[in-house]
Amino acid sequence: MVLSVTAVAAMLAGLATPALAATTPTTGPLAPLGTSVSYLRNVLPGLARATDLGPAAGATPMRAVVSLARPDPSGEQRLLDAEHDPSGPQFNRFLSTAKFADRFGVPADRLTATTDWLRAGGLRVTSVSSARDQIGVTGTVASVSRLFATPIHAFDSPDGHFLANTAAPSTPANLGVSNIVGLNTLQRMHSPSLPLPLQSSCLARTCVGGTTPADLWSVYEQPAAFTGKGQRVAIFGAGATEGLVSDLRQFSDRFGLGQVPVRVHHPAGDTDFRDDSGRVEWNIDTQAAHGMAPGLDGLDLYFGEDLTDADVAKVFSEYTDDQDSPRQASASYGECESVPGLSPIAGNPLFDLVTAPPVALGLGNNLDATLTAITRQAALEGKTIFSSTGDTGSSCPVVALPVIGAGNGLLNQGVPLTNSPSDLPQVVGVGGTVLYTDGAGHRTREYGWAFGGGGSAQFIPAPAYQRGTPGLTLHCLNDPATLCRGIPDVAAQAGDVTGNGYHIVSRGRPEQGAGTSLSSPLWAGMWARVQSASTQPGGLGFADYPIYRLGRNPASNPRDFHDISSTDTRTALPSTNGLYPALPGWDYQTGWGTPRVAGLICDLTRHC
Repeated sequence: MVLSVTAVAAMLAGLATPALAATTPTTGPLAPLGTSVSYLRNVLPGLARATDLGPAAGATPMRAVVSLARPDPSGEQRLLDAEHDPSGPQFNRFLSTAKFADRFGVPADRLTATTDWLRAGGLRVTSVSSARDQIGVTGTVASVSRLFATPIHAFDSPDGHFLANTAAPSTPANLGVSNIVGLNTLQRMHSPSLPLPLQSSCLARTCVGGTTPADLWSVYEQPAAFTGKGQRVAIFGAGATEGLVSDLRQFSDRFGLGQVPVRVHHPAGDTDFRDDSGRVEWNIDTQAAHGMAPGLDGLDLYFGEDLTDADVAKVFSEYTDDQDSPRQASASYGECESVPGLSPIAGNPLFDLVTAPPVALGLGNNLDATLTAITRQAALEGKTIFSSTGDTGSSCPVVALPVIGAGNGLLNQGVPLTNSPSDLPQVVGVGGTVLYTDGAGHRTREYGWAFGGGGSAQFIPAPAYQRGTPGLTLHCLNDPATLCRGIPDVAAQAGDVTGNGYHIVSRGRPEQGAGTSLSSPLWAGMWARVQSASTQPGGLGFADYPIYRLGRNPASNPRDFHDISSTDTRTALPSTNGLYPALPGWDYQTGWGTPRVAGLICDLTRHC
């Protein structure tokens, strides 16, 4: 069932409750002195639909990230806007990691007070971010439960066995803790990926099957003079990397791209990288990025142990804190956007309309608050994170459907929330198209993919760069006077995950990759190509600012973007992803459309 935006607004009205609420002091030897703060959003809303197996074994290890509120978020946003104002003195003057920490970081005494409290509670501090706002910790269930004053139970559900806290955690108010990620083992990112059989056939100048890098160089008008030299691309992932590097080498040889240096980065405290289950996804990411930018100086793999929310936060922070990290990155995974006031959700009729019993379990995302701060820092440092909008159409992955294996499934799941992190203000959300060529590098048809993610975030106001965009019309559910963030920002080939995709090598075999998991790294590679033409010492900065500046300009738009507003030829109907059709100009299915890279280079670097 696909719900209308109006119906969702009616059902979610009144859900917003304060994220934090004062509580009475806890008791016991580790109790904080004075007022404590509870985190109402940090409890999964659907626990009543899972089987409670009782308190988890006290010795079970847990990992978490404790976030501290930085002192001047409004000042950060003002500076970010100024960095992208071509008429102002701060234009393209991006902060180094150290300067960001000096100007906006958490005071050292507050960090010390927090780490002392965590260690006294029996937790081990494994990492601290450069801005002193993200603290990675490990400990046992017993110590985590005791310190944060919340029981932790084991549960069974159709999503599997997991641990979760059953009450709102609390911390001493004077520490300024803004979020805690990792108090359950259910919440994680999902990344659908499917290797398709390699096939190719052409009829009447329209070819089905996989596109090659050279096909996309031609279709997306990528000039041979600029191929990514001087740039690197980061890929976010999890688990083993040896096999995907081997596959990348074979892919590069197959298409004559030359070998690209690869560096691997792991967050502090992570030690187990044996899991190879995500190899197809990371093959798509690395091979799409290198395929679009064959002249890259390198690919940097920022890989955690897994895709649990706590580890994803550490990966994002590792990239942001690395002063030498690439200026562009791709994260081909997502989960449902955060919903304010999670406690009332479990019994809300919105979720009762979806018949899958574990539906509400996937809607407890509290990672957004942490990633919003991390990605704003990355943007202030002149970095761009691209992220796929998902493969569930105008809904988010409420449940991990086994349609194509572990992942968010190829099905519109009926709840019109957007995918995070692609909907965050300082992330470029990349949607998907179905692309057909004539076999000689020319586009014959391109339309919005029916399962490509996109829509209106329900609770994130439209950022400054997006306001004033024709086509952005939907308002926030918790503030009807405010336009909300719309995604995608742009789009690229996703294929249709049946026979139309992009040539890759997977486990040593030629295959195809598809999904918006392909679209995001394609854009990361193409943006590296654009940046390789720039003479700006710090590059072009966070990409959404120039993308929207060019998109809204009637003179530059047709030169820089191929608008996707055609019909789906299989149905002769306007292509939609459920609620949202592909329309002329910016829209909620394909954003500004697919790139004309030569035009972007011309307008942004003056190499015409």
